[in-house]
Formats: sequence, C-alpha cells, structure tokens
Amino acid sequence: MTKLNKIVGLISLFFLTIGLIGFFSPMEPLFRQLSIYNLLLTFILVTISFTNNLSVFIKLFLIVFGIGFIAELIGVHTGLLFGNYSYSQNLGLSFQKVPLIIGVNWAILSLGAWNLCRTISKKIIINILIASLLMVVFDIALEPAAINLHYWSWKSGEIPLFNYISWFLISIPAIYTWSLFKIESTGISKTIFISQFLFFIILTIKTTWL
Repeated sequence: MTKLNKIVGLISLFFLTIGLIGFFSPMEPLFRQLSIYNLLLTFILVTISFTNNLSVFIKLFLIVFGIGFIAELIGVHTGLLFGNYSYSQNLGLSFQKVPLIIGVNWAILSLGAWNLCRTISKKIIINILIASLLMVVFDIALEPAAINLHYWSWKSGEIPLFNYISWFLISIPAIYTWSLFKIESTGISKTIFISQFLFFIILTIKTTWL
C-alpha cells in the first residue's frame, strides 16, 4: 500500500471513530444528520485511492451505482425487491424517493466485499458468490441500526427474509462488474468495508440493547 493510500485509510478510520463517539454522545441527532457526509467522504477517499486508474474506476462505479439504485427504485415503488420499505429524509437528496447516496453505498460496499474475497478461490464465480454472501452479512449488521436511527423503515415493522435474498442476488451483478477491474486492490475499500461493518455492529448493539 502506498503512502497516499495509508493516509487515506487513516482518514477514513478517523472519521468513523469520530462518528461512533458522536452516536454515543448527547449530540447523536446531529451525527445522524451528518451520516450522509461521512458516506460522501468515504466515496471521495476510495476515488482518491484509484487515481492511477481513475477513468476505469469511474466507469465501473457508475455501472454499479446504476445496478444498486435501480434495484432500490424497484424495491421502494413495487416491493418486488427487498420488500415493502421506505426511506426517511435523513439521507439527503433523493430521486423518486430513493436517496442518491444509497447507490453510492452499494458501489462502495460491493467493491470492498469483492476485494476481500477476490483471492479466496481460483474460480472467479466462487469469489463473487462468497463476496455476495458477505454483502448479506453486512446488511444483517446494518439493518437494526439503520431502522433504529430512522434512516428507513419497513411497513410490516419487521425485516423480511426476502430482503436478504434480494441483497444476495443484486450483489452478484454488482460484484461481477468490479471483478472486471483488472488491477490489484489498493486495500482502502477493504479497510472501509471492515470498519463500517464493525461500526454498524456497535451501533446495532447500542440502539437495540443499550
């Protein structure tokens, strides 16, 4: 990992730590509103780490953004994907009731999952399927915290099993797209995936049981 990427990784960890402290403080409502800016910062940091391959990164990012965002549009308006749910206004600018940052998050998470799993097997399809399962594990950690912090809500009040099945199925084409990125991982996306995973586990414990 280059010096630049080490610095980028440390910046990411720093802001996640500050965010975690904020969610455990009396300033929690403010930090809840700032979450979108943390996600935007994460996107910027990941982009910086791919400066040597920026044009390819941007192309693949836009494809994966489209996969995730279109899936969310279908989910929100039909319930055919994920189930019946809706987003609050805490995640910033939206298009047709879906926050734009959600598409960004799909891209960042799927990139991190792929880079964590890309060398597990010699068969790319196996690595894609394992990475897709990892995305489901991430969503299991994410959902309770996101609901309790009022980022989105389920009309039934419960998270349907179909949500996780959809996460797995949609992750496959998203991660396959990143598998076309024929360069070595900078390590930043892996660091971000793991740190965000731990971040939401802690928030889930905090919002659910503390």
